[in-house]
Amino acid sequence: MTNETPSHVASSATQPDLLTLDTLTVIGVISGQAPPAALVRSSRGDIARVSPGETAFGVVIAAIDGNQVVLTDRVGTQHVLSVPGS
Repeated sequence: MTNETPSHVASSATQPDLLTLDTLTVIGVISGQAPPAALVRSSRGDIARVSPGETAFGVVIAAIDGNQVVLTDRVGTQHVLSVPGS
């Protein structure tokens, strides 16, 4: 087994200037498990692994589907965040 990352994987995993660093951002969705999970990054750079029903960074994760996360903010407004580049 080798520890080298194939070039096609490395090029698709490293896309410069894709993340918006000053807002809450979805950086990945983990599917194929129950419940689904996502990695979200706060504007301060903190990262959390979340599943539906959990709270992180002041929002409630309502749903995770495909490359999107649906969340509800403190005032009850729903937002849909997509994985950048998807």
